[in-house]
Amino acid sequence: MRYVTVVAYPDEEGINRLDRRVNELGLAYRAIHRMELLDDDTVAMFAEGRGDVEGLRQVLSEAPEVYEFSISGDDAGFFAYTRYVADDLTRMLMQGRRESSYLIDMPVEYTDEGGLRVTYIGTEAAFADVLSEQPDGVRVDVERTGPYNPGPRHVVSRLTERQREVLEAAVDLGYYREPREATHNEIAAATGLSETTVGEHLRKIEAAVFSSLRVGATDR
Repeated sequence: MRYVTVVAYPDEEGINRLDRRVNELGLAYRAIHRMELLDDDTVAMFAEGRGDVEGLRQVLSEAPEVYEFSISGDDAGFFAYTRYVADDLTRMLMQGRRESSYLIDMPVEYTDEGGLRVTYIGTEAAFADVLSEQPDGVRVDVERTGPYNPGPRHVVSRLTERQREVLEAAVDLGYYREPREATHNEIAAATGLSETTVGEHLRKIEAAVFSSLRVGATDR
């Protein structure tokens, strides 16, 4: 079993009107945790974000493509459920996933450059399908690949981009050394975040890491 992580960059014609308006908000972080193409040709999406949540509410409430939505949270971090009309690009991507043998390791993340970072799990043959089946209007760059190991790489892949940034700063500054060599305030200074936000991120990071461990399991 192997994995391949790719970043897909749709060109201007490949970006639908709803995505374009959301992109214009300049949200600091976006990730898709679940996305399904429904029988009525709408897409149901559960996503995470950080940034202008009121701006997002306005965009979704005004967009004729959106049937319904619900947002919980604030600018520091929110989750959103949205059901909207499927565009041609999304329909092709979702139908291609149904017809192929690979799996997608969620979440799918939006990059700062406007791409979508996707990790596929499967066989070498399945990955050949992934790279050959991308629709017109999308450039796909392979970021990394290798044997799939549902250990540390998998745990880190579950963290958001900002959480990984906080974790990297915490490790570099010695926050997890004994005795501890860094404070929340020092990590905040290194990442440009508030001390409160750093504390929230560290709690989420630690929850993700510890929840992945099998307590009581030992090597034999």
